[in-house]
Amino acid sequence: MNYKINLKMVALAAVLSCSAISVFAAPLQILEFKKGQLSSTEQSQLCEQIKDLCQQGAQWRSLKTPDQNLWILSSRNDIAQFKATSTGFKLVRKWNILTTGSEDGFHKQYIFPKLFPLTQQRYAIAIIDQFSEMYSGGGAGIERASFYELQESGNERSFIKNYPFSFNRMIRACFSEQDYESSQGKCHDEDSLSLDIRPIKPMLWQFRYRYSLSVSPASDSGEKSYQGSRNLNIDLNKAPEQPNIPEAWNYAGMG
Repeated sequence: MNYKINLKMVALAAVLSCSAISVFAAPLQILEFKKGQLSSTEQSQLCEQIKDLCQQGAQWRSLKTPDQNLWILSSRNDIAQFKATSTGFKLVRKWNILTTGSEDGFHKQYIFPKLFPLTQQRYAIAIIDQFSEMYSGGGAGIERASFYELQESGNERSFIKNYPFSFNRMIRACFSEQDYESSQGKCHDEDSLSLDIRPIKPMLWQFRYRYSLSVSPASDSGEKSYQGSRNLNIDLNKAPEQPNIPEAWNYAGMG
C-alpha cells in the first residue's frame, strides 16, 4: 500500500514540476491595448484610484498580462498598472508619458498601443515619431520608434532610440502624355518599409524588416521592382545605435 501511495506521490510531483516549468517557460508575448474590455464597475473602481483616467474626454484601452495584472493606456498618455485582489483591482504604479509634435502638423508623437515584454515581469512601450512629407505629385509617411522600459519607480528608461518603424512613399512618374500611355495605369513609383517584432527570450527581440519597391513602367529612376527582408536579433542590454538594414532601401525620406 505504501509503495502504491509513494508511486502516486512521485507521479503527482512530476506533473506539478512539469506544470511549473511550462508556466515559467511560457513564451514572451507582445500584448495589445484594446478598447471596451472593462465593465462599468471596474471602471468606477479604477477612477476612484486615479482621477486623471476619468477626466472628461479621456478614453481608455486595457489589457491583462499573464500574471493577471491589469494595464491601462489613457488617451491622455497615462499608463497605469493594477493588480487583482479579493476586493478588486488595486493600483500598483502609474506613468505619465510626455509626447511632442510640431505646430505645422508634419510631426507628431504617439504611444504605440502595445506592451512589449523585456522579461516575464518587465515591460516596455514604444513612442512613435511620425513625420509626413509632401511634394509634387507624391509624398511620404515616415515613422521611427523609441523604446522605454516602464520602471517600478514610475520612471521610463530609454534603451532603443529612433529605429525605423514604418515608411511609405509615392513619387510621380508620369509627366507627359507619352508617360501616361506607357504607364499601364500606374503613374507612381511606390515603396514601403514595415517592422514586425518578436520576443525570442528575455532581453532578446527579433526585428523583422520588410521592404517593397514597385516601379512604374513610365519611371525614369532606373530602378526595378523589388522585395527584400532582413531579420535582426537585437540584444536589449546593448542594442546597436541603428539596425543593420540596407541603405538602398532609403527609408529616411527626401529630407
